[in-house]
Formats: sequence, C-alpha cells, structure tokens
Amino acid sequence: MKKIYFLISIFITAIFINVSNVYSDDFSDAMLKAKEHIKTGIDNFDEKELIKVRGEFERIKQLKKDLWLVDYYIAWTDYNIALTGMQTEDKEKIKKYTESGIDVITKSIDMRDDFADAYVLKIFLNFNRWQFEPDKMNDIISTVTEADALAKKNDPNNPRYYLVNGISKYYTPESFGGGVDKAVPDLEKSSELFKTRIEPNELYPDWGYDMALGYLALCMIKRNEEGDMDKAKEYIDKALEINPESGFIKGYVMKEYEKES
Repeated sequence: MKKIYFLISIFITAIFINVSNVYSDDFSDAMLKAKEHIKTGIDNFDEKELIKVRGEFERIKQLKKDLWLVDYYIAWTDYNIALTGMQTEDKEKIKKYTESGIDVITKSIDMRDDFADAYVLKIFLNFNRWQFEPDKMNDIISTVTEADALAKKNDPNNPRYYLVNGISKYYTPESFGGGVDKAVPDLEKSSELFKTRIEPNELYPDWGYDMALGYLALCMIKRNEEGDMDKAKEYIDKALEINPESGFIKGYVMKEYEKES
C-alpha cells in the first residue's frame, strides 16, 4: 500500500511539473511573440499594430506571471503610441497614452522597485508631458530627477539610462545646459555599453542600440563640423546593421543626413 501511495505521489508530482513547464513555456512564447510585434510596430510607426500588441500584453496578464514585466511592456507600447501622435501633432493622443503609460509603469515599479529599465521608461514618458503640460515644469523635473537617481542606482551600466540622458541633452537648448556637445558623451557611452550588454534573459528589454547610434548621427549632422558628416554616415550604417528595419533611422535620421549632405 505504501508503494502504491509513493507511486501515486510521484505521478502527481510529475503532472504538476509538466503543467508548470507548459505554463512557463506559454508565457515565454507569448511574450516573445508580443516583443516581436511591438518591434514591428515601432519600426513602422504603425499605431494600429501598436494598439493590437498592447492587447496582446493585456491578454498575457491573464497568465498571472511576472506582471511587473508585462506592465513594463504595456507602458512601453503606450509610449510609442504617444510618439505616433507627435507625428501628427495630436496632443490629445500624446496626453492619453502618456498618462496611461505613466500609470502602468507606476504599477510595474510598485511590484518590483529595483528594475532600472522601468525608471528609464518613466523618464521617457515624463518628457512627453512637456507637450501638453508645460505649466508643470517643476513637477516634471522633480519626477525625472527622482527616476534618474533610481535608474542609475539599480543598474549603473544600463545603456538605456545613458541613452535617455543623451536624448534629453540633445533636445535641451545650450542656454539650459544641453546641446550636441553635452549629448555626445552620454550617447557614446550608451553605444559602448550596448556592445557588451547581456540581458538576464530574452524576455527583458533589448531595444535602444540603433537609437543611440541614430542620435549620435543626428548630433554629427547638427554640429556639421569637419569630418562630422562622415561620422554620421558611419553611425547610420552601423545602426542599420543592428536593425535593418529601423523606421527611426530610415524614416528620419537618413532624411536629415541627405538634407545636409
């Protein structure tokens, strides 16, 4: 009788392990597919695709696994939908998806407060607020400063941390402490860190390398001193090696290069 109970126990344990593995595989497969879909949406500036993939991530939440990470991607999707609104200067769309992204990334941080990429995304999202809340400068600066400190504390070698700072300085006027010469060091450091960056697993964020190179190219184009245009072309070529479908590089950076050259 003891032997029978022992065999039944092993059988039940084996079933539990197999069910757990299927559950884990289902989650991973769904996340990887959604990650690929969001990349396609971003590369093509395709609002409909991004809204569709947002729904994918919402459905993945039903698996009740790593909800902090799923919420991160929902917020990342919201940020990119907001960017499509900038193309048409649709401030209502920018506001809607920026505020949604901030709410979702806050939930992600509440579940896991040591994930540096969440703070980096929080910075990106709060920069969007300049488009529709210019009167809340002090609050935006305070929120960004706090998120910046926590991002650096939790992962000081995260290339996306230096990317967001480089982009910020690129768009900040020189009279306010920004400008090309201030942006370049952060963007160069971001690019260098991307070369050796290894994420904990394939479900983690891995975007940004082509952006770092693209903004370095934009810096060279904007400065346009001797040799800068040659450097810009090198950065563009490298970015397209990394992400041949990058809409940011092909649809924006290359056009800026062609205008100047």
